[in-house]
Amino acid sequence: MGLPHSAPPVGDELSAPFWAAIEERRIVLPRCSACGRWQWYPDEAGCDCPGATLRWEEVAPTGTVYTATRVERAFLPGGQADVPFTVAFIELDGVEGMRLVANLADGVGIGDRVRADFVDHDGHPHLLFVAEPF
Repeated sequence: MGLPHSAPPVGDELSAPFWAAIEERRIVLPRCSACGRWQWYPDEAGCDCPGATLRWEEVAPTGTVYTATRVERAFLPGGQADVPFTVAFIELDGVEGMRLVANLADGVGIGDRVRADFVDHDGHPHLLFVAEPF
């Protein structure tokens, strides 16, 4: 199984709390301080609620695979060593209304229960969802 080579973005203050948590092997996501709606990806417009802010909250590292696709072709020059890898939408437990895009371990499919694993890759923890033990 390959993993795409990617480093956390530098200078992106909006997503910095997410990447800082990944470095600590945790998952945090932004939530509206007024209505409680989860928002991914965070953007400069913020929440839809007047006067609200985005609060970053730790979420469960478990969930269900909503959909997935196996990437067989490199998108960027020099990316041939990365493929194949699988990208999935994960419905995290307790996080209604949004799905997290992440990599998926081989042998895991749509509808499977998964848990977050953090694989050292390119000098950083890389979020990878693996089959949840029964």
